[in-house]
Amino acid sequence: MASGGCSGGRCVAFYGTNTYAIDHKGRMSVPASLRRPGGRRQPIQAFFLVAGFEGCLALYAPEDWARVEERMRKLPMGGRKARAFTRAFLMDATQVSVDAQGRITIPPALMGRAGLGKEATLHGVGDHIEVWNPDRLAVVIQEAQANFEANAEEVLGEQDA
Repeated sequence: MASGGCSGGRCVAFYGTNTYAIDHKGRMSVPASLRRPGGRRQPIQAFFLVAGFEGCLALYAPEDWARVEERMRKLPMGGRKARAFTRAFLMDATQVSVDAQGRITIPPALMGRAGLGKEATLHGVGDHIEVWNPDRLAVVIQEAQANFEANAEEVLGEQDA
């Protein structure tokens, strides 16, 4: 049965957190579990890589990226904030192919934006994968954990029974 994050009855969901090496050419492994979310038969052969929030990068499967594009098409083009956000979000955005060894190449501009060096932490957050400098992620996670209960109350609020 299809639901909110599903397209054509298929949901793509990414979960888990692990750190991987980045080689001198900017290549990083994307583990099979993230290339075959939900046990899909064919692995994802290409992702869309864009700047994320709080200093990370965001890696989207094609079907999830299509939903992001659809939301962006609905932004008011006459709105200055919408145009500024679109420019910043799509700056350096690129499609990255998965090579025969299961690696993607992170372009230098995006490596710089995320402060990546010799390693990156991949953090699955449902509809996409965040790519973090491990030190930056540690700070963001510490803050999130310190405010977990308050954030849950504000974000989730009271749920109707």
